[in-house]
Amino acid sequence: MTKNFLLVSILLLAGSSIFSQPICDPLKTRIVISGVLQWQDPNVSRFSDVNRKDQELNDLFTTLGMPDSATTLLLDQQATLERMNKAIKRQMKACTSESTFIFYYAGHGSKIDNSYYFCNYDMGKQVSTWFDVNSLYDLAAENFKGKRIILLADCCYSGSLLAVGEKIAGLGKEVIVLTSASASNISTGNWTYTQTLLDNLRGDPFADSNKDGKISLNETAFEIKSAMKYREYQLNGFASYGLNADDVIISPAQEITSSTGSKQSINIGEYVYTTNAKGEWKSARVMAASGTTYSCQFYNYSTKQDVERTANTVRKVYFPVYKTGDKIEVNWEGKYYPAEIVKTDDAFMYIHYTGYDNSYDEWVMYDRVKTGKEIACSIEWGGSWYPGLVLEKNETESFVTYTGYSHTWDEWVSNDRVK
Repeated sequence: MTKNFLLVSILLLAGSSIFSQPICDPLKTRIVISGVLQWQDPNVSRFSDVNRKDQELNDLFTTLGMPDSATTLLLDQQATLERMNKAIKRQMKACTSESTFIFYYAGHGSKIDNSYYFCNYDMGKQVSTWFDVNSLYDLAAENFKGKRIILLADCCYSGSLLAVGEKIAGLGKEVIVLTSASASNISTGNWTYTQTLLDNLRGDPFADSNKDGKISLNETAFEIKSAMKYREYQLNGFASYGLNADDVIISPAQEITSSTGSKQSINIGEYVYTTNAKGEWKSARVMAASGTTYSCQFYNYSTKQDVERTANTVRKVYFPVYKTGDKIEVNWEGKYYPAEIVKTDDAFMYIHYTGYDNSYDEWVMYDRVKTGKEIACSIEWGGSWYPGLVLEKNETESFVTYTGYSHTWDEWVSNDRVK
């Protein structure tokens, strides 16, 4: 990884002819970053500000050459409803015809009936004191004369920006929307989405799937989708309007450090389950391999941790997916409710709760689902037998879950280990 990231990125963002279409030009971009980890109301749950990634994202854009006047950073007490609206309006109005405007939010998101809100610092009991996601369209329609708007959010229901982005595209603007969650789902309390976005802006070599030396918007979207899927069991949101996402370049790719192959069929860059420092099975990414040893990277709340693991402590991830139309039960806040699978997307199932209106529909993974076809069993592990369930089975193996243990322990085992 020997490239001069700063120099290459400045050339990229300035519109170097090497690349077809840079994500933005630092001299023609206006940004509002609003991050709220604590709130005026003490009853609103807070997040730790250790290694906060909203600040890091702002610092990265500044390093890439954004003038101070073009960036507005509102953190915690600064991110009031009035200041957020004024900052967005001011930066939008300052855009010229070729400008890009970027809005990023991190904190709590809320869904009330079919309306969506980002939780500003001074939010009160009335939703009129909350930042209405739809107000971004109103602000754009009234104030934005530029070319492209990029909407980013790391919070619950952040995918609500997809509908807003589509409306803004109707104004004749290019729009990119990339979020941590869908419009129907809550989001993790970790910084996984923003950390992955930062990794891609810095040239994460694993994002360069076609090995052309640069990371496109589509590649970044796939990286974020994979990180949220494997690290958080969560479906994210992505859409682009008025542009070809393969032609939009996020950053030049760094080079992957060379490593020797492994005897197992696990590839460099693949997500796996392995044990962390506490002995817990967690999702990690294989960063390098040598013989039968893997270097695996965990994302914690706001930090990364690299560990060395031998092949017998690393296993592939498997997610069962059930069929559209299946009648199932879904865990919601500790209680199971009857539901039906409406559609699927990769490892995710979009479900409708029986007897409830569509506002409760959401994306789930198998870990929250009961099909009624599970088989109670005992599973041999480490010389002892543990209670569990068989979720799937073939002639030689069973996919099992251990009762009382996280689904990161789920695995395929030979049938002689099940009784």
